[in-house]
Amino acid sequence: MAGKRQKRRLEVVHPDCAGIDVGGHEHWVAVDPGRCEVSVRCFSGFTDDLQALADWLESLGITQVAMEATGVYWIAPFEVLDARGFEVLLVNSRATRQVSGRKSDVLDCQWIWQLMSHGLLSGAFRPGDAVCTLRAFVRQRSRRIQAQSWCLNHMHKALAQMNVHLGHVVSDLKGKTAMRILRAIVAGERDPWQLATLRDRRLRADEATVARSLHGNWRVEHLFALEQALAHFDFLEQQIGACDRAILSALEALPVRACAPTELATPSRSAHRSAAEQRRLQQALLQVMGVDLSAIPSLGVDTVLVIAGEIGPDLSRFPSQAHFCSWLGLAPPTRISGGKALSGPGTKVNNIAAQALRQAASNARSSRSFIGAAHRARLTRMDTAKAIKATAHQLARLIYAMLTRGQPYVEKGIEAFEATRHDRQLRALQRKARKLGLDLVPAA
Repeated sequence: MAGKRQKRRLEVVHPDCAGIDVGGHEHWVAVDPGRCEVSVRCFSGFTDDLQALADWLESLGITQVAMEATGVYWIAPFEVLDARGFEVLLVNSRATRQVSGRKSDVLDCQWIWQLMSHGLLSGAFRPGDAVCTLRAFVRQRSRRIQAQSWCLNHMHKALAQMNVHLGHVVSDLKGKTAMRILRAIVAGERDPWQLATLRDRRLRADEATVARSLHGNWRVEHLFALEQALAHFDFLEQQIGACDRAILSALEALPVRACAPTELATPSRSAHRSAAEQRRLQQALLQVMGVDLSAIPSLGVDTVLVIAGEIGPDLSRFPSQAHFCSWLGLAPPTRISGGKALSGPGTKVNNIAAQALRQAASNARSSRSFIGAAHRARLTRMDTAKAIKATAHQLARLIYAMLTRGQPYVEKGIEAFEATRHDRQLRALQRKARKLGLDLVPAA
């Protein structure tokens, strides 16, 4: 042989970087061994030690830091380092998995530093601090609403144990009739006919039917469970109201984006807000996002609020619609091996904004709009889950276009969809006719 082949090595892309292995009690930090004698140090999770970590990295000239997303333990060091001016990359644990079988905190932080220095890591999307504050309030409100649904389940259970079939004559225990009757029962009323007089006049079931459903055994332990569930429900309703006020304050603290004068879409009804509160929240979202996303059919104010909290108005981190939809987990999977597409689902993505868009897509089934017609057409040729994902993908593309271009949504209508589908079907028939050597002739 003329000579030994030169061994190719990876180039150093980020020389001024560090890797952090995040833990619940301590954080291990690794830097380039050429910068100091001790290139791996351990810092506790206390705030003073986190400040000492930032001081040490500043003294070494570090500008970029990569850390693994571990539970909620990454939040404190992330916020401290981000406030000190470091470029912090939050990395998925799948990207930092060790190749060898060995594992320790020292090896993990050194491996993260090595991957980061060679440019092999990409940071996860995280909106700005002000948007993160809004996101925390929106998520807290969602958890309170979920806890309220658990209280309703407890009420249903207590009524069933007392053989009170109120849930069979009313559609929702949160309605006016059900709440009036439940509060009267907790207050001590037991006469079914007296309780039936509390029914709302819009209830389909008559007073006699409601009275028949309210005959029960009224055992003490079940009444006690019902009373506590109702008290918890009322307490959660107060907390939801407090969350709404905090959300509105967080929206008003965000920068106002320039937007063209537009007429707001009619907001949908809310179980926890009045019409005036819905309109005020919709106006605040318009000022923050720059466009009225609630004008898109099936996107209510609550869905737009989730999108504003999870993503924010700035989508510059996503170069195209394809990147944005891929981050949401709504893009078609590209799993190819041997030149063939692999069957089965792709990587599972847990994204709250994507879940909100899927819920909006499922609601589009009854929408008298272009999106609703497109969704119903998808349901005829594919299963429900795929149709919902495809419609959510369509909504995500609309949101990206509106936020990046600042253009309002223009409704095409069902007629435009039917015309497009008619043209598509005609072209398909013409292709089939040409393959058979035939010509399509329009009827007289």
